[in-house]
Amino acid sequence: MLPIAYAAPVAWREDMRCGTDMSRPDRAAGLKEQVLETPNGSIGYFRFGQGSPIVLITGYRASMAEWNAYFVDELAKHHEVIVFDNRGVGRSQMRGTRYSVRDLASDTAALIRRLDLKDPAVLGWSMGGIVAQQLAIDEPSLISKLILVSSMPPGLRAAPPSAEVGRVLSGSGSGHFDRVMGVLFPASALQSAKACFLDDMFTPEGYAEPPITDAVTHAQDLILKRWKQDHQALRQLDRVTVPTLILAGTSDTVLWPRNSVVLSHALPNATLVEVKSGGHAMMYQYPQQLAERIDGFIAKPVK
Repeated sequence: MLPIAYAAPVAWREDMRCGTDMSRPDRAAGLKEQVLETPNGSIGYFRFGQGSPIVLITGYRASMAEWNAYFVDELAKHHEVIVFDNRGVGRSQMRGTRYSVRDLASDTAALIRRLDLKDPAVLGWSMGGIVAQQLAIDEPSLISKLILVSSMPPGLRAAPPSAEVGRVLSGSGSGHFDRVMGVLFPASALQSAKACFLDDMFTPEGYAEPPITDAVTHAQDLILKRWKQDHQALRQLDRVTVPTLILAGTSDTVLWPRNSVVLSHALPNATLVEVKSGGHAMMYQYPQQLAERIDGFIAKPVK
């Protein structure tokens, strides 16, 4: 087992904006969703900001709209930000409905190559962190820095979402929004999250949050289940030398913080930062501070 490189835990002031600051990329005139055609199908994406590229991979049953607009705005001050929908969501439509985490990683690799991104950082949130890990295993030369936010390692030492959390995240109907907020955020942030989440979502003009079909839910459920059983991927992480920043909220009840500790042991060039009182969707709690921490990591020279 590799030693963990710990950074000092951080305690940040919550900074939910509730849509009050209109200086954000999804309000910029002319920002339009683009569609990349690949041999396997299409990928819908947005591209904005200036600087070194960073590719964001979203999570379970999520679309691009789930990114916090102020978080990506902070990143866009120093980076070209690329956000996209995973296959089966919105305009990202690939052939067939059965696919694996390796297929999602291949989609991300195709996006990086076709957009001719030079040494991008790759950030994966939640299930997106699983896809980012697989990408780092399969295509390490495509990534300059790896950022894993509220994610989970492969193999038996992973702690996947509980059955109850899974039912909440995949549910619908009356009260669904409040139930989801209750698992994405700790009690201390819940009132603010319920008031601010919808106003702070990334919602460019002309982009409607797409529905998540039963087929996508089923495919992503299988990805999480198989990742928990993927002992080979856990061994392969030991050979991933890409500099990695792992960010874990201490109040994450979807993917418990010990997942990030296991990840830190598995990756030989990783640093773990624990965010006190951070929930699973902590980019909504701390959009500016989280982005600044990520930006500092990307800017740090590789030894």
